[in-house]
Amino acid sequence: MDGMPTTGGMTKHRIDSLVDGIFAVAMTLLVIELKIPESAHVQNNTGLLNAFGHLVPKFISWVISFFVLTLFWFGHHRSFHYVKHVDARLIALNLLFLAFVTLMPFASALSGEYVILLAAQVFYSFNMIMVALFAMLITRYIHMHPALCNQPMSTGVYRAARFRTGMLIVISLMAIVIGSYIPAAGNSAFMLMMIVGPIARKIEAKHTRLGNETRTLSI
Repeated sequence: MDGMPTTGGMTKHRIDSLVDGIFAVAMTLLVIELKIPESAHVQNNTGLLNAFGHLVPKFISWVISFFVLTLFWFGHHRSFHYVKHVDARLIALNLLFLAFVTLMPFASALSGEYVILLAAQVFYSFNMIMVALFAMLITRYIHMHPALCNQPMSTGVYRAARFRTGMLIVISLMAIVIGSYIPAAGNSAFMLMMIVGPIARKIEAKHTRLGNETRTLSI
């Protein structure tokens, strides 16, 4: 039965609901830092524009964080599309994954507020790495345990997901390196995520095509 309880009544659907709720809260909390500080004493248009200028690093951090969380949310649902029921280890991986998701608003605020400090960049990138790592482990666990699935996750889907998360880890490390040489420029590395998606789709399409050709030859 779909969503069959296997760990004290826990079902796949409860994990889905928890993931949706935590992502919704985390993505909402990101915007809290986008506010004009009371100390700005804005009295005219020029003062307001200057205050907006000080918000630019926070805005950039918000855009990156919201975009990346959207990718993780979509990727998680795509992986869990294959899941029929959960076990204790898959639940544990999801909880660790969500722990670092809840830390994203703080990491994003830290990166935006102290944009010129390398320690802020390191913390932000480290949190990104941990979210990506546990997303990768969840996808790998689902792929390696087809007994938990309605249908096995294809090799193409798994490798595309692994490429996306793996590249985010690499990009996060690049952000630290860039930030150590050019303060406030580390987050520019995350712009590379725009080309990761199209490449991942090509990887998935390639393996799907090869799989279809293999099945055709075996008939």
